[in-house]
Amino acid sequence: MPEDSEDAAEQEEPVAGLSYGEPFDSGFALAERHQLAPDLPAALAVYGDLLAVAASFEDSPDVQLLRGHLLSDIGTVQLAATDLPGAALSIGRSLDLVRGIASVPMGPGGRRLWLEILLKTLLARVELLRRTGRFDEAQEAMDEATALMPEFDDPAGLRTAEIGLSRVHLLMDRSAWGAAEELASALLTDAPLAEPYLLDCLGVVCASTVRFEQAEDYFARAEEAYLTLGHHAGRQQVLSHRAYAALRAGNLDRAEELYATAAEIFERQGQAEDLAVCEQARAAIAAHRGDAAGAAALTASSLARFQQVGAAIAAADTMLMGARHAYERGDIDEMKRLAQGARDVYQERGVYERCAQVDLMLARTLEDNLNQTDHGVHERTSLADALSLALPAALTLEAARYDFATAHARSQWLQLADEAMQLVFRLALRSNDQGLIFELVEHRCAGASLALSRTSTADKAAVFPDAAMKSYAPDDGAPLTLGGIAAETAASVGLRVAPPPKIVMSAETGGRTALQEYVQAAEFRYHRRIVSEEEVPFCPPTI
Repeated sequence: MPEDSEDAAEQEEPVAGLSYGEPFDSGFALAERHQLAPDLPAALAVYGDLLAVAASFEDSPDVQLLRGHLLSDIGTVQLAATDLPGAALSIGRSLDLVRGIASVPMGPGGRRLWLEILLKTLLARVELLRRTGRFDEAQEAMDEATALMPEFDDPAGLRTAEIGLSRVHLLMDRSAWGAAEELASALLTDAPLAEPYLLDCLGVVCASTVRFEQAEDYFARAEEAYLTLGHHAGRQQVLSHRAYAALRAGNLDRAEELYATAAEIFERQGQAEDLAVCEQARAAIAAHRGDAAGAAALTASSLARFQQVGAAIAAADTMLMGARHAYERGDIDEMKRLAQGARDVYQERGVYERCAQVDLMLARTLEDNLNQTDHGVHERTSLADALSLALPAALTLEAARYDFATAHARSQWLQLADEAMQLVFRLALRSNDQGLIFELVEHRCAGASLALSRTSTADKAAVFPDAAMKSYAPDDGAPLTLGGIAAETAASVGLRVAPPPKIVMSAETGGRTALQEYVQAAEFRYHRRIVSEEEVPFCPPTI
C-alpha cells in the first residue's frame, strides 16, 4: 500500500496524508487543476500518461490500487465530459481492481486510501446510473456506498456531504422535489463543505416548483461560493441552471441569451450532454416563437446527442418535446409515436410523474380534437377516454404537493396542478356527468391533514433517506385536520400535509368512495398515494 505520513490519522482528508511518490503525486495535482479550469481533455491526458506508467509496473496489490485510483479519476472526468459509455468502462474496471484487493492485508493508511477510492468510485457509479436513467441500480450503489460510512472518521463531514449530495441529485432526477429540498436544506447545516453544490441544487428545485425569486437567490449564493473556490466548471452549471429558471418563468429573451452563452461554452469543451440540454431548451423557445423549422432541427440534434451518450431520460424528454411540435404541425401519428416512446422510457425507469404528464398531454389532444371535430354518437366514448387519462394524471400531479414541508412550496406547486384539474373539470362539464362533477368537488374540499410534528418525520430521513421515496408518511396516530387559514398558517412553520381522506358516498358498509375508480387508476399507474386510509362520510347539504 502507499506509504503513510506520520500524521495521516490526524488529517481531515485522509488521502492528503498518503503518497504514491512521483510522478503520481504531482500528476494527480495537475489533473485536478485542469478539472477546476475546466480543461477536461488536458486532465484526461495527464491521467492517461499516469495510467501508462502504472501499467508498466509489475502487478501487485499496491499497483492494482493505483490503477484503480487512476481509472476512477478518469471515469469522473469522462462523466464531466459527458462521455457516459467511456465512463462506464473506466468505472467498471476501477471497481473490479479495487474490490479485487479487499481481502489483502493493509495498514491503517492503506485501508483508509482503499476506502476513499472505493467510496469515490461507487459515487461515480451512482452518477453514471442516474444520468442513464437506471435509478434502482443507482440506489443499490448508493446503499453500498452508505454501508462504508461506519469505517470513516469524518469530523469535517466531507463524506456525509458527498453521499448526501448524491442522494439529493437522485431525488431530483425522480422529480421528488419536496424530499430533495428538505435533504439539501439539512445538509447545508450538517455538511457545509458541499455548500455551493447544494445551493445550486436548491435553485433548481425552486425553479422547478415556480419559486423563481428564491431560485435566483440560491444561484447567486452558489456562484459566489464557486467563485471563492475557483471552481469555474461549477459556475458554468449555474449559468445553464439560471437559463432553465428563466425559461420556466417565461422570460424567453433572457433564457435564450443564457442558453446561447452556455451552449457555446459546452460545445467548445466537448460536453455533449450539457450541449444537448441547451439545444432542447432552445427548441422549446423556437417553437414558442413560431419557428417550426428551427425547433425541429434543434430537437433532432438534442435527441441525437442524448441517445449518443446514453442519457435515456433526457432523450425521452426531447421525444416528448418533439411530440408537442408534431401535434402543433398537425402530424397526429408522429405525435402519438413520440409520446408513447417517451412514456415507455419513463415507465421502464420508474419516473411516474412524467408518465402522468404524457397522459395529460394526450388528454389535451383529445379535448382539442373534440373541439374541432364532430364525434357524433361517439362523443361520449371520446370524453370517457379523455377523462380516463386526464383525471388520474391530474390527481397525481395534485398529490405531489404532499412532498413539500411548507405551505408556500405547496401553494406554488398547486398552481401547476390546477391547470391539469381545470382540464378535468372542462371534460366533466362537457360530459354533463353530474355525479362525477359532484365527486370532484367533494374530493377537492376534503381538507388538509397535518402531522403535528416539525422534526420527527425529518429525523426518519436524516441525511440518508430512501431515494425511492416520493414523500414521507406522517407520524403514526390520527392527524389533526384543519381547514382554510388555520391549516395554511400551521403548515407554514414546517408541518407536512397528508393526503385527503376517502369520501364515502354511501351509507352502506364498503360503499363507493368519491372518484374511486380514478383514484385506484392513479395509484396503480403512477405509484403515488392519492388518498389516505381514513374514511369520512359524505354530508349532504341541508336546506
